[in-house]
Amino acid sequence: MSRVLILLMFVLWLAWKPEYCRPTGLGGAQSLALFLGGYALLVLGTGLWSRWLARRLTGRNFGRGLRRFNRLMFVARALVPIWFAAGVAGLRWWQSVNGHLQLSDFDLTPTIIGVVLGTLPAFLAWSALWWAQYPAEIAFREQNLLAQLDADLPVHRPPTFANYFAANVRLQLLFMVVPVLMIVLLHDLIRLAASIAVGSGWRLNDPENPFTWLAAAALVFVLAPEALRRVLHTEPLASSPLRRRLEALCRRTGVKYRQILLWHTHNNLCNAAVMGVLPRVRYILLSDLLLETMTDEQIEAVFAHELGHIVHRHMAWLVVFITVLMLFNLGGGPWVTRWVEALGLSDHAQVVQGVFVASSFLFQFLVLFGFGSRRFERQADVFAARTMELSRPPAPPAAAPDLVLVPNQLPAPASGGAVLMPAARLAPALEPGHVGHYGAAVFGSALERVALVNNIPIKARSWCHGSIATRMRYLQELSADPTRTARFDRFMLLLYGALVFALFAGAAFCWASNALP
Repeated sequence: MSRVLILLMFVLWLAWKPEYCRPTGLGGAQSLALFLGGYALLVLGTGLWSRWLARRLTGRNFGRGLRRFNRLMFVARALVPIWFAAGVAGLRWWQSVNGHLQLSDFDLTPTIIGVVLGTLPAFLAWSALWWAQYPAEIAFREQNLLAQLDADLPVHRPPTFANYFAANVRLQLLFMVVPVLMIVLLHDLIRLAASIAVGSGWRLNDPENPFTWLAAAALVFVLAPEALRRVLHTEPLASSPLRRRLEALCRRTGVKYRQILLWHTHNNLCNAAVMGVLPRVRYILLSDLLLETMTDEQIEAVFAHELGHIVHRHMAWLVVFITVLMLFNLGGGPWVTRWVEALGLSDHAQVVQGVFVASSFLFQFLVLFGFGSRRFERQADVFAARTMELSRPPAPPAAAPDLVLVPNQLPAPASGGAVLMPAARLAPALEPGHVGHYGAAVFGSALERVALVNNIPIKARSWCHGSIATRMRYLQELSADPTRTARFDRFMLLLYGALVFALFAGAAFCWASNALP
């Protein structure tokens, strides 16, 4: 959710227009002081609460305190883009930046220069919240050391503030900011090339042309992994039995990739990730803490989950989903304008259209994108459990199933008597491709380990992933009834079909409303 909030600040700045501004009547200096002072109060208030919580934290109130901490930090981070919107709309922040960047024949406000300067206060506040939450974060990690020792896990000293801050800047801030700034810069270069080539009258030179943004975003989407693997501080995973095991898994699943990377987080994060749509720029990342705290089977299960995202092309489908939302909201804008003009409010048509498109897109994104993302995560979970089920090692003799007497079924041995047969041979085998008990158990244990190491409440809800408890329970339900896996597969096929239909329907809607240039 944090990455969505970061993206929202960029979208707000780039989509803003002068006619949307509604000054409060305060002077420029007063508005600026109120805008920046609001962020200062947010950071200081969160910091004081964090230090108060750190002093009161004990083992008995650990769970309740962790839930409150997560809720308050979510609210604090949500207030950053909300107050940014207030500053842009009513506290003259947009006019202030625009006044310094407005040239005689060119407006630098929607360029990379304006984007960096315009969003700087919001991102400084976002970064300062890591200073605010650090005392409570360290207190929770110290309280969690006993649970990790009980689970026979390696423990580390809590990170210094410098390491903690740097890790969060890399993972949360730069991971989103760098691709967005690459898109803005490429968009600026396309506009500049269009101006030089055919003059300023060409439609491609219009900063609001969606096709210019789409071309820049598509190119960056393909090439961004090369930049992000450096942002996240990675290196190739060393040759080892584990690496050869993971490479063999990629060959069995038909997944091609550029490199398997060790992700250095200074032991701050137990996680894995995949980046890249094309195999030549596709990287699969495993964090240092994940490799240190999980068994080889659990690592393979988490790795298989990331392969599931590749096999089912989830990144491409997310792009389709966002494109569908953009098409329907872009197409709805002209209809809203005509409706407002029919009411005799032509002077406010542009403002109403902008508010409608922005609010509609945000609402649909928060509701529908979360639903789709959770289904994609569930499909990757199912893929991992299936893969681990097919990779199940043969049971050793000591763990073989109980033997039963089956007289007169086979020719008797020379010495006479009964023949021993494994009871497992008498039961029907599980159909390949279904989630079995072993696969569900291995991947479920990996999820549980992720929750323990990362200090995540197992029942905590997640907008993109769902709670870990829900994911584990769903796999257990699938393993109890093999037919449910097939039903889930049919549901995902229907979901993909609906996305394809919506893509064509959205394009037709835009064409009918004359929204496309």
